[in-house]
Amino acid sequence: MGSVEIPNWLKELPLAPEFRPTDTEFADPIAYISKIEKQAASFGICKIIPPLPKPSKKYVFSNLNRSLLKCPDFGPDNSSLGVCNSLKFGSGDGSSDGVSRAVFTTRHQELGQSQSVKKAKGTVQNPQSGVHKQVWQSGEVYTLEQFESKSKSFARNLLGSVKDVSPLVIESMFWKATLEKPIYVEYANDVPGSAFEESKGQFHYSHRRLRKRTYYKSRLDSSDCKQTVMGCGRDTQIDDTKGASVQSDADKCLRMTKSVETVSTFSSNDDSQSFKEKSSDTGNDMQGTAGWKLSNSPWNLQVIARSSGSLTRFMPDDIPGVTSPMVYIGMLFSWFAWHVEDHELHSMNFLHTGSSKTWYAVPGDYAFAFEEVIRTEGYGGNIDHLAALKLLGEKTTLLSPEVIVASGIPCCRLTQNPGEFVVTFPRAYHVGFSHGNCFEVYVHLIFAVNLCRRLLAYD
Repeated sequence: MGSVEIPNWLKELPLAPEFRPTDTEFADPIAYISKIEKQAASFGICKIIPPLPKPSKKYVFSNLNRSLLKCPDFGPDNSSLGVCNSLKFGSGDGSSDGVSRAVFTTRHQELGQSQSVKKAKGTVQNPQSGVHKQVWQSGEVYTLEQFESKSKSFARNLLGSVKDVSPLVIESMFWKATLEKPIYVEYANDVPGSAFEESKGQFHYSHRRLRKRTYYKSRLDSSDCKQTVMGCGRDTQIDDTKGASVQSDADKCLRMTKSVETVSTFSSNDDSQSFKEKSSDTGNDMQGTAGWKLSNSPWNLQVIARSSGSLTRFMPDDIPGVTSPMVYIGMLFSWFAWHVEDHELHSMNFLHTGSSKTWYAVPGDYAFAFEEVIRTEGYGGNIDHLAALKLLGEKTTLLSPEVIVASGIPCCRLTQNPGEFVVTFPRAYHVGFSHGNCFEVYVHLIFAVNLCRRLLAYD
């Protein structure tokens, strides 16, 4: 595969707007997002490039590992949250410092289409199965370094013969893969943690009501929430009954690249003593760097939901993914399905380090029309609108933007690079995946601004 053909529909997709705030504008994220919302919301999504370089990989790994080591604060059921206890590692994982390193679990995602749902003599046996992808809770455990190594291996195998690995090429390969023989990628989503350092300056917020344990327990005990910690990230439906059989098949083809997507939470428990001493030295070395400046700015996703102008600052409890971010760790072609944020809120996302990510979005004004296209073109038109919404809510639907634009609905594309924020706007459906040919860290948070104006618009 020396070259990859880029389809015309993909080349013709408009780019989402890109904004570069000044130092002054960067001082107030909610005010800045409100300022650009009228223009950006007409696309459903936008990219914001801060006036700071991207954080270093060393800084990101240090903060993320330290944050993940605090996971026991969420209670004894933490294995269900996609994070395990820390382990002591030496040279076996590429490090010989003997420091405690956090581990996390991944899920297997299906990418592709089985023969039973492909066209046969002009017919499709099961259109609904063609757009719905399976996700299984595999329980495979990695340190950050181990998953990075596995991810890079997969990227080399898949992309090694491709001469040009531009975003358009990766996108073409992804959508082509959705129509071919299934492969399985790994994805760790809804992981409590953050690659932002905890803010120590004027943007540090105290949390008087910490009810994480109650929140997590109630969500995990719910039969509807087995697959997620909460439904506001890129959560995906899990088929527990097939996990064991798929794992053996997936192991054969899981030589994949990795991306880490982070959504951070507030936590105050002590780390293991050995890591505290090591990370303290690292933190001192990092003071004044780009990552340190970003963490001590109001754009730190650990504090932005409680900042002035954000309506979520009035929420009495800490809710991961809403008032505090969460971590997502993926690899090449790890994907998030078409979805809209809970309660029609905004979302903010930051890519810390590694490869790029691709996003596609439909403006919020076209949400109903989009749902109708999904119902008719994706699910075969055999279900009503409410049933289609329920299937979309499972966050397992992958339908090419080609079908969306062919139906007359505007759709744009966006390539997010390390060090860049992405904001999605209320009612804007979006989908995307990781380029993942090297390690990535990604952060996600939903928040609320201009809620009163939106409520008046519905009146």
